[in-house]
Order: sequence, then C-alpha cells, then structure tokens
Amino acid sequence: MRAMVLVVVAALPVAPAFAGGKADVKAARAGRAVFIRHCAACHGAEGKGDGPVASSLKAPVPDLRKLPAKDGRFDEARVRTSIEGTQSAAAHGTRDMPVWGKVLARTGEKRGEGWAQTEVWTLVEYVKSIQGRAE
Repeated sequence: MRAMVLVVVAALPVAPAFAGGKADVKAARAGRAVFIRHCAACHGAEGKGDGPVASSLKAPVPDLRKLPAKDGRFDEARVRTSIEGTQSAAAHGTRDMPVWGKVLARTGEKRGEGWAQTEVWTLVEYVKSIQGRAE
C-alpha cells in the first residue's frame, strides 16, 4: 500500500504536462467523488452552478462545464490555483470560493504527504472532463 502511494505522489509532477489535453479518465472518476463531497453543494452534482446552496450565495456560482479557455485549451493552471486558493486576488477580484487546498491539506495530514495535491489534481481532471457538456 505504501509503495502505491509513493507511485501516485511521484507521478504528480508529470500531471501538468497533460494540461489542455483530454482528461485522465481514471483521475476524473476519482475527482468526481471529491467533487461530490466538497463542491456539489454550490456547483451542483453536474457542475452547472445549481447546487442546493447556490441561491443563498452573494455571487453567482459559475457553470464549471463552460470555463473560458486559454489559447483555445483548458486552462488547467487557472482551475488548480482557484481550487488551491493560490491565484492572485488583485488579478481575479475577491475570493468567493473556499480555499480547498488548505482544507484538503488539513484533512490529509494523517494520510501522508502529497495526498492533498492528488485530490486537487483529480478535481482538475474532473472539471476538465466535463467541459462542453452544457445543454
């Protein structure tokens, strides 16, 4: 089991190389489970921005199936930094979404180094996999 965790963590630096391409199907499946657990209350089960608490929020919740592209490609870095909470507030306005990177890091303290990064990576892959699914 420990060796398997090390393999996943070791593969993390390679993951960004696939930015803009098709989503990793296995990671996207795992990311959907993380999404349902942490994101669906606001973004809805399908990422439409219609979660059960969305109407009670001050700012509209974005439809994650229609994210703007960068140079015609999925902007993986923007999605990752948005989830982690590491994007520049000056460039992107106020922070309306919880900083999930910190939440996942606290949750993962007992699960070992790299766990939170893996969770964020799978979330990014899931969001990548639902692009263009809008009605």
